[in-house]
Amino acid sequence: MKSRKLFILTLFLLSFRPLLAQQAKSEHELFPFIGFYAADRFQNSLTLGVTYEHHFDDRFALGGSVGIAKAGQNFIQKAGLAAPEQGSATVIYYNGRLTHSFPFGGVTPYAIVGFGVTRQHSESNLTFNLGVGTKFPIGRTTYLRYEINDFIFSSGQDNTSWTNNNLEFAFGVSFYLQ
Repeated sequence: MKSRKLFILTLFLLSFRPLLAQQAKSEHELFPFIGFYAADRFQNSLTLGVTYEHHFDDRFALGGSVGIAKAGQNFIQKAGLAAPEQGSATVIYYNGRLTHSFPFGGVTPYAIVGFGVTRQHSESNLTFNLGVGTKFPIGRTTYLRYEINDFIFSSGQDNTSWTNNNLEFAFGVSFYLQ
């Protein structure tokens, strides 16, 4: 199942190669962010991370993102209930992503699709993510930016398997590097 998803991702990304090869524009953008991470069935926490994007034109960018957060169980444990997951509460997530922008004057809304890995409670899972965001110019090469991403992956084994929808709300200032 995981190898089939990886194969589909590869075909998807290769389908954009001819389009991206024709474009003359080549810019790099760095987006360090802070925000909130809502791990499915766990407490929300602060998240920190960074996103890199290579823009091939005004609409398409390929890049990657890495973030770190917590999937805490303190509230559940204080209530006297059994912790639903054993292992470290640290969540590390990283992915490759394709961004499609819709420039509208100075404001740029965009959509995100990506694949990667989420490591949560000592289990690494292949992750698909969907997201939306908006960039607002605050300088010639600087933007105020926010994103909302849904990281979707399966946890557990056989009968105890479930689908996670971990939400990330990220805010920050992005910089274009020339």
